[in-house]
Order: sequence, then C-alpha cells, then structure tokens
Amino acid sequence: MEKILAPLAPDKLGLSAKDIIYLIMFRELRTGPKIMRELYDAVVAEPINLKSKSYIYQCVREMEAFGWVICIETKGMMRTMSTTEAGIQKQIAFAETYLNTLQRLKNAADYFAFEITGTGKRERPIWDEGVLKHFNRLINVRHLARYLFLTILNNPEHGVKGTAISIYELMDKRYGWQCAEGYIYELAHEMENPSNGWLEGSWDSDRRNYYVFKLTYHGVNMIAQEGEVALRFIRNLQQYTRNLLRLFSV
Repeated sequence: MEKILAPLAPDKLGLSAKDIIYLIMFRELRTGPKIMRELYDAVVAEPINLKSKSYIYQCVREMEAFGWVICIETKGMMRTMSTTEAGIQKQIAFAETYLNTLQRLKNAADYFAFEITGTGKRERPIWDEGVLKHFNRLINVRHLARYLFLTILNNPEHGVKGTAISIYELMDKRYGWQCAEGYIYELAHEMENPSNGWLEGSWDSDRRNYYVFKLTYHGVNMIAQEGEVALRFIRNLQQYTRNLLRLFSV
C-alpha cells in the first residue's frame, strides 16, 4: 500500500503557528473590520492544525498588545477588530521575509511536476541559496535525483558520455537543479549494485579514462516508479506552498 505523506508543517519554512494565525487575521482584515467570530472561523477553516480556540484568542490579544490590531466597537460580547498602521507594516515585513521564497518554491514544484507528468506549468525555477536549501529539505532529493539520472541516461544527448559527472552537469543544463556532486556518485554506484541492477558500468578503454553507465532493462522500468515516488513529495510541496500563499492574498 502506498504510504501517505504527512502534510508539511509551516515551521519547515520558519513560520510558527502564531505567525500563521497572525497572517490569517491580517488577510481577513484587509477587506475591512471583522467581528471576532468571523476571524476565528477563518482561522479554523484553514487546512493547518492551529491548536485550540483559547490559543487563537490569545494570539489576537497579543496582536492588540503589539498594536497591530485594535477593537473599534464592542456590543456585549461581540468585538469588532480592525488593522492599524503598525499592523500594515507587520504584513509588509511578513511578505518581504516569506512571499518571494514561497512563490519560487511553488514554481519549482510546479516545474518538476510537469517534468515528471508532462502536464501543468513549466517555468524554469529561479534559485537562490535559500530557496534551493528549502526545496531540497522539503522534497526527497534521493528519489528526484535518481529519477533525473535514469531519465537522462534514457534520453542521452549527442556526444555526451554516460559518466556520473556528465549526467550531473546535464541535470543543471536540462532542469536547472542538481544534488551535491559527491551524492551523484553515491547514487550511481547504489543503482549499479547487483542488489538493484538498474545500471551497468564499465570503463571506456584500457586506460580507464571514463567510467560509463548504461541502463539495464530493469533500470528502464524503474524510471516510472522513481518518478511516481518523487512526484508524491513534489505534490506535497505544491500543496504546502498553495496553502501558505493563500495567507498573503485577499
């Protein structure tokens, strides 16, 4: 039975449960003042476990204490809240810290989902050190690298030998992404190991200039399987970024 992946938690990107609640409150208040019940309902409607009712109301009290929101009207037990100028500046700070990274992570996830399935959005990822670090932590590097390695060997480029280093360089050329250089050798020898038998390797000559890999019949059949496993992690990242990006939109 296929193992179901647990949804990625917001703290994978550095957002705490409180930060998520703050963002939901700010998003809801961008359209105008809201009563507390409306704000609470908006929080619990999110597909993220944000703890108890008392915790949510505690976060609102903290937002008041920080001067980010203010109660503009009280009718009995019903309080109407509005965002302050300090709250607007806090929203801007959140966006400057997280929004660009989230958008780039989603674009990268969409891109590799297209490469694996042939459907969806194909826009080459824009990487920086932070985005690449988060991407590699949030997907499964092993399965994605093995899938790309096997795919490249199955669709070689003219004049390119099937060495680990040439495949490593082609990963960057074709997909704009690479695992660590040393890791590609580890994966190649793992796939060549008789216990797997996905690859066959041999020296190109008696001088042993290049160690060249070829796909075995079993290796060709493993391309689809590795793609499916890699895709499960990619889909999880797509959902993760979609959920968080919604917090920055009206």
